[in-house]
Order: sequence, then structure tokens, then C-alpha cells
Amino acid sequence: MWRFPRYVLRQYLVPLVLAWAVLTGVFLMDRLFLLVDLIVRKGLALQHVLEILLYTLPFVMAMSVPLASLAGAMMTFGRLAQDNEILALRSAGVRLFSVFVPMLGFTALLAGIMVYFNLFLLPEANHRVRNMLADVSSKKPTARIEEGLFNEDFPGYTIYIARKDERRSRIYDVMVYVKKSTVPTMITAPEGKLEVTADERYMIMTLYGSEIHEQVGDNYRRIQSDTQVINLEMNTELIRRERSRRSEREMTLPMLAADVEKNREKIGEYEAELTEVGSNKIKREELGRRIESLGRRINSLRAEIHKSIAFAIAGIIFLCFGAALGGKLRRGGIGLAIVLSLIFFAFYYILLIGGENLAKSGKLVAWIAMWMPNLIFLPFTVEIFGEVFFENSLFLWRLRR
Repeated sequence: MWRFPRYVLRQYLVPLVLAWAVLTGVFLMDRLFLLVDLIVRKGLALQHVLEILLYTLPFVMAMSVPLASLAGAMMTFGRLAQDNEILALRSAGVRLFSVFVPMLGFTALLAGIMVYFNLFLLPEANHRVRNMLADVSSKKPTARIEEGLFNEDFPGYTIYIARKDERRSRIYDVMVYVKKSTVPTMITAPEGKLEVTADERYMIMTLYGSEIHEQVGDNYRRIQSDTQVINLEMNTELIRRERSRRSEREMTLPMLAADVEKNREKIGEYEAELTEVGSNKIKREELGRRIESLGRRINSLRAEIHKSIAFAIAGIIFLCFGAALGGKLRRGGIGLAIVLSLIFFAFYYILLIGGENLAKSGKLVAWIAMWMPNLIFLPFTVEIFGEVFFENSLFLWRLRR
């Protein structure tokens, strides 16, 4: 009795893992450009780059795991239909839905795991990634100063370079503001060159035909020099800091719930204060704005909770839609499955982001906004699933009557 369901489940697991690996790679592509930039421009050590990649994986997995259910199911039932195995099962008197049940149970279990993952593990990973990127952004460049920009990466100096020749390490139209001087000091030069010491601790800026402009009290002083050397200290170490402030995407479920409760208490305090101010119009308007702002904040926090749950549960809808679509298309190739999955996901994600914006602006209740994509795709999924697995249209037949 369980031979066919177990067979179909085994056929599903390999495409599921394969689809997850491919989709994870696709979603990581945009991050790879960032990681390469960190190595080339910031001189970040490979171990720190790999650490950022590791903490980025949970965010990617939150998207790729539910979507892999769609692609894996499409590949599985597409191949079964292509090889006429679905027809053989029906000829043997086996109900197609009965062989689908183990896949459904497995995906429901996976969705439950993803709910926990999204509410507890993903926020912590997001927080660590943000900390790492904030630390990296403060890391000083190893041997680069951008042209056309005021650069403050060197302690005690603000540097502007209009143009540079990287091949010859030449710089042109240079301005250096010395912040550590006791009097306001500006150094200008039409030309100069940059060199880095062997230990990479200092960048040596040699300026030719320089002028030093100083404001000493009410007196202005200009000093001309054929050559002037400035030693710029470079920080090549990554300083790690822990930041206590977290955005909504970095909060675990207990943190989100605690923040909601704290804001509800504040609203209660303001409402009590509102009854005491009497007819003071200005005070009442101020309290009203605060209550409205806190209400939007609560809605935004609740939206984050519902989004984490709804997107994990969406994997079940993706599974049903993918299995039905694969049975209709009768093709089980990974290329088609990945492309159609990404197209489907693009529409879903647009609705998800739109709902999130409506929730954060207070225009829509949090749970409606975040469950809206699932509710929109559910009727289409039920219709196509009924046609393939029960050979019966659940909605269209009413229109044909």
C-alpha cells in the first residue's frame, strides 16, 4: 500500500535538494559582487569574507527552501507524467493524491522547521551580518583614495584629490585639511604621489609645489614649499563591535513580542494622559500623533512576525502548485523548473513587499497584508491541483454552466 507513496517521496527528495542548491546559488549571486568588492577595495581578510557569507546564508535559505519545494515538485511530477508513470498509477487503481500525501507531510514538517528558523535563527544571523558590514565600512582602505570625493578615512586629515593616475601613483589638484592642527590649516598642491610602506601601516603622500594656508588668530599665513611629505596612518585591522540596537528584521519572536507589548503600554499611558489634558488642542494633537506613530510601529512589528510565518507556510502552497504544474506540462527538466519557479517567486515577492509596505504605513492590518500573497495564490493553486490530482475543476466548471 505504501510502496508507491514511498517511491514518489524518494523521487522528490533528490530534485528538492538539487533545486535548493541551484536556487541558493542564484540568490547568492548579488552577494558575491559585494564580497569581491570587500576583498579588492577594503582589503578584507578571506576569513572575514567567508564569515559574512556564512551569516548571509540563512537569509538566502529563508527564500530558497520554500521555493525549492515548488521546483522539486515540478521536476518530480513532470518526470512522472513524461514517463507515463502517472498514467500507469491510475491504470493500477492508485489515486494520485494518495502518493502525494507523504510529500505533503514532509513539506508541512519542513514548513514548521522554517517557521522556527525564520523567527529565531534568521534574525540573529541578520544582526551579525549588519554588525560585520558596519565594522567593515569603518575599516580604512589599504592603498586607495577615491578621486573627486572628500576622504576622511585617515585619522586627523580630510583629503580631496581631483584626479589620479593609478598606474604611476600620481595625484593632481590635492587639498588636505589638517584636523589635528592647533590652528585651521589647509595644504594645497597641484601634483603629488602616493606610496605605501612595506608594513602597510602608513601611506606616504609627497606633494610638489605645495602651499600651507593657516589662520592664526586674525592673521592669515601662507607658506610655500617645493616638497612636503605627509605620513597617513592606515588602519588595516577589522575592529569587531557588538551593537545593541536591532531593526525589526534582526529581532527574534520574543524581542518582537516584547517590543509590541512595550508600545501598547505607551499607548495606554498616552490615552490616559489624553483624558487629563482637557481642551488643550495643541497637547491633544501631539498625543494623537504619538499614539498614531506607536500604532504604526506595532503594526510593523506584527507584520514582521506574520511575514516570517506566512513565507514559511507558503512552501506548502508552492509544493501543490509545482506538483500540479509539472503534471500538466509533462516535463521534468531542472532548467524549466528553476525558470518558472523564479518567475512565480517574483510575482509572490512583489506582493509580499507591497503588503509589508502597506502594513508599515498603517494602511492595512498586519496579518492581512502579510498573508495576502498566500491568499491570492491559493485559489489558482487549488484549481490547477484539482484538475491534475482529482481530474475535476473546482472553480472553472461553475463558470461553464
